[in-house]
Amino acid sequence: MCKKVRMLRRIILIPLFLLSTNKIYSACCFPGPSSCSSCSINDKTCCIGICDGYPYLLTRPQGRNAARDLVTEQQFVHKYDTQGNYLTASIGVEYQRSFWQDQISRFLFGDDYIDCCNLQIQGSLVENRHPKAWLADYFGLPMDFESEVSFCPKIQSTIFAIRFYAGLDNVTKGLYARLDLPIVWTKWGLHPYEKIKKAGILDFPASYMSPDAIAKDQLSPSFLQYMSSGKTFGDMQEQLRYGRIYTSEKSKVRLSEIRGSLGYDFVVNCDSHFGFFIQLCAPTGNKYCSKYLFEPIVGNGKHWEFGGGISGSWIFWRDCECEDKYIGIWIDATITHLLANKQCRSFDFTCKPNSRYMLLEKMGTNNDTIQGQEDTTLTKAEYQYKSTLVPAINWSTFEVDVRMDIQADIAVKFGFVRDAWSFDIGYNFWAMTGEKFELDSCICEPFYCYAVKGDAFLYGQDLQQTKYPISATQSSADVHEGLNYPAQGNTDFPYENPRIDNPQQAFVNTTALSSIATTTLKTSIQPILLERNNLNLGDSPSATTHKIFFNIAYTPGSNEEYATPFFGFGGQIEFARNRCKTCCDRCKKGCKNKTNEIHCYTCDDCCDLSCDKKAGVSQWGLWVKCGLHFE
Repeated sequence: MCKKVRMLRRIILIPLFLLSTNKIYSACCFPGPSSCSSCSINDKTCCIGICDGYPYLLTRPQGRNAARDLVTEQQFVHKYDTQGNYLTASIGVEYQRSFWQDQISRFLFGDDYIDCCNLQIQGSLVENRHPKAWLADYFGLPMDFESEVSFCPKIQSTIFAIRFYAGLDNVTKGLYARLDLPIVWTKWGLHPYEKIKKAGILDFPASYMSPDAIAKDQLSPSFLQYMSSGKTFGDMQEQLRYGRIYTSEKSKVRLSEIRGSLGYDFVVNCDSHFGFFIQLCAPTGNKYCSKYLFEPIVGNGKHWEFGGGISGSWIFWRDCECEDKYIGIWIDATITHLLANKQCRSFDFTCKPNSRYMLLEKMGTNNDTIQGQEDTTLTKAEYQYKSTLVPAINWSTFEVDVRMDIQADIAVKFGFVRDAWSFDIGYNFWAMTGEKFELDSCICEPFYCYAVKGDAFLYGQDLQQTKYPISATQSSADVHEGLNYPAQGNTDFPYENPRIDNPQQAFVNTTALSSIATTTLKTSIQPILLERNNLNLGDSPSATTHKIFFNIAYTPGSNEEYATPFFGFGGQIEFARNRCKTCCDRCKKGCKNKTNEIHCYTCDDCCDLSCDKKAGVSQWGLWVKCGLHFE
């Protein structure tokens, strides 16, 4: 038995040593500046509403499955009739696959995923545009472009769940240690399909995305081509760095985590056991980098976990003539806290779902003396467009400290044992509170030199047709539309910037500027720039799933000289809460929290303070499990 104890010690220490040499940090995106003059980091205007899209899907860590852990080996753990230490080693091989694809699509894109069917991509000159369509102009697509994009998200995982359970009765009766080493292969894919209804024939007019017109053949041929390749156009010469949509599947292979438990059964006899344990989980999986939407994740996002739980059983019926024929109930419940670490997250603007896919214009010093005229007064613009457009997500993605307060994994099963066979059926509840974000440094500096472009025209020309970047911004634009298009009447011309922020006739020095059609042109006096508190830094959604499972196990018989083998086969079906609903208008429904109070914010959009959007994935799985018991 001493050899077995030494072997177990090596099994525990070697992975911990390897983990200690592994650098745990994020190199996926850039942190903000280390210092700034003033910045509030605690104000949160809105939570993530049930109808809002969210770029990060919180899923159950593949290595954590109380249902799989609870079956097959119950006769060889928490033993009462041993004379000393004992060891049980097992491996479970499980295949999992998600279903209800529309559930995932709706989570990622929110209410913009129209009728749980597709995203509409439409240019600003498409007639009768759908109010939820994304503006094609932002993606370098012609202004008369029109398409529908559908998704069939799928997650597949194969888990090799290696477990060691050591009864330490020689130390103290009822004491035990447990080590879990789940190795995971996972493959994630959005499987997008784009149906182009109208490819578009219009060029970008001069001054709209660059000083000169951009020919149609220089623009993106499709929405998916832009989102996968990051094609640039006009003044937008910075590629899309985050939130890309890949057309192929991506996979990861990692040790999910190293999970160790130390427990004590203060009740242990032939018909029951009950005790508690403490648990430490060292992360070895990967973090979400935000480079792609729907990135494959192994483990819990590389959080250290600490917590504990209870383990118990009760044989409430046993055949008087055959002790190996009985029915019982088993329970295993674990609650842990996930410690904070640095991760990359992309954020939308407050009350503007999916606005991370808009375009921003870089603003700087007004070197050309761009001015605006109201009545007879000329007023100099405080900032001027610097001929640079950037995808908003490049600006709104940065490192934050992420923590999750509680994760619960609770499984209960009923088991029937007859001689060498056992039959189990049970229920498993898993839940995790949403991510909480903290900024460990102010990130103000970059936020004072960008503004929302919308569909504003960015250049004006003088009588000699010399082009000057002006100061036009559209802070009220969103991912669906700008404010200039469509024209509102026969005397309304979008290329004059009629509905930009604070519109005034544009001048350079004292010379009036005109638009591409040699008409008047308006600029913003003053332009409205972005600040950190324009972003919705509300905590992310929590996740909840409910699972039913079954298992059939067989034990050939004990062999005192060597070891006792055991085998099992089982399966599960797991349901997440966030089913797709075609009607999702929280304000019409009343939007009440648990105290029946309605809370509305400055965006005139009701926001349930409980943040009722839910993450989680519905999936099914099958496993085989086998092992050896040593005494």
